[in-house]
Amino acid sequence: MKRMLLTSRYCLLALMAVVLMASCATSKKSSSPQVYMNKQYKELKNVLNEAEVSIIKDSLKVIFPNNVLFATASDQVNESVKPTFSHFAEVLNKYNKTKILITGHTDNTGAASYNRDLSERRAAGAKQLLNSFNVSNERMFTWGLSDRDPIAPNDTEAGKAKNRRVEFVILYDVKE
Repeated sequence: MKRMLLTSRYCLLALMAVVLMASCATSKKSSSPQVYMNKQYKELKNVLNEAEVSIIKDSLKVIFPNNVLFATASDQVNESVKPTFSHFAEVLNKYNKTKILITGHTDNTGAASYNRDLSERRAAGAKQLLNSFNVSNERMFTWGLSDRDPIAPNDTEAGKAKNRRVEFVILYDVKE
């Protein structure tokens, strides 16, 4: 009888251990995208001194100011930013379970069609530069937003300069 009671206790303990491990594995699995993105966020913050890096729910946002990436009214990426983009690409390649949306922006100066085209070319130029550092084209998508999403008022030169930018939204790829 005593042996049976002892065996029952061991079985109960083993069953509780299995249930506990299963629940830990489930919670670990569900939080892994968040942990993954938090690690990537910390590395990007350390590597990208010139950019604004923020975490928004389940995505990361990286904003390079226009004066870092492009000259005014230009879609040609500045040579000086290539070392920074090399480090940016290293982190993106390390965390390859993500997709990257690259959006180009302009201020409200000039014709809408020109700004739309310029914003698309800026996004494409940033994508091309990341691709030159081996970030896969299949992970990157571009979108020219023209002057539709200002982050500062367009009534001052400082505000216009902030609005001429490229943003990167990094999303966890749920298909992975």
